[in-house]
Order: sequence, then C-alpha cells, then structure tokens
Amino acid sequence: MAAIVCAAGAATAQDVTVKSKTDTKGFVGLNWTFGPHASGLEGVVGAMNYRIDPDGDVKGAKLSLHLGFGPGPVQGKIKLTGVAGQDDGMAELGLGYGSHGFFGTGGLLGDHWNVGGDLYFQNGWEGYAGLHSLTFDKPKAPAMVITPEQ
Repeated sequence: MAAIVCAAGAATAQDVTVKSKTDTKGFVGLNWTFGPHASGLEGVVGAMNYRIDPDGDVKGAKLSLHLGFGPGPVQGKIKLTGVAGQDDGMAELGLGYGSHGFFGTGGLLGDHWNVGGDLYFQNGWEGYAGLHSLTFDKPKAPAMVITPEQ
C-alpha cells in the first residue's frame, strides 16, 4: 500500500528548476568625475544586456554615452564594457572614445552605484563615482500550483 501511495505522489510531483534570465535594460545616471581630463558632473544614458543566474552570477555588456556639463566646453565620450560578477557587485572592463581620444576603462558596478576610472592612450586619466537607475533581479522559481487529482 505504501509503495502505491509513493508511486502516485511521484507521478504528480513537478520538478521545479529556476533558469537563468536574460534581460536588456536602459538606464540613466549621474557621475562625479575627477582628474586632469574631468568635467566635474556628467550625465549618463545607456543600455545593458546581461544574463543573471539564480545564484546571482551576472555576465553581460554595457554601452553608455557620457556628457559632461561642468565648467568649460562640453565633453563627451562613449564606452563599451563587458561586465561579470554577482548581482550586488560586478567588475566592468572595456574601451571608449571621447573628447580626449581613445581610452581603456574599468570599474565596479552594483544596484544604483558605480566607481571606476578611464586611462587615456595618449596621456592622462579620469576617475568617477556615480549613481544610476540599473537594478539586477535574480530569477525566481515559478509559483507551484497544487491541483487535486481526478
């Protein structure tokens, strides 16, 4: 009798697995820049495509446009970075081009915050710290619905 009950229960049990989620999000932000090529404040708009696993692992790419509106002429730059890490903090590394030429860029990124720096190939550097609108939500298991057997 016990074997029949266990077999019937096993036949109706569902295997619930949570899969990775891929998402593309647009974002806006505000950075404070410092260093010899810095403009002070810069506005940021961009998009990020990423895959996040149920345990919080994140991998993806980010494209962003930065427009400085500090003193002096308007400075602009565009960055393409790869990102990898956890949903609460990840590294980003990439390349960019701006008013002062080509540069390498690297930093740390999390929900609503970022810090990092740009190293220009010709000469000079720029650091930044900022806030943005991105959040990274782990995929959740689907709700289990228990239906009575007929």
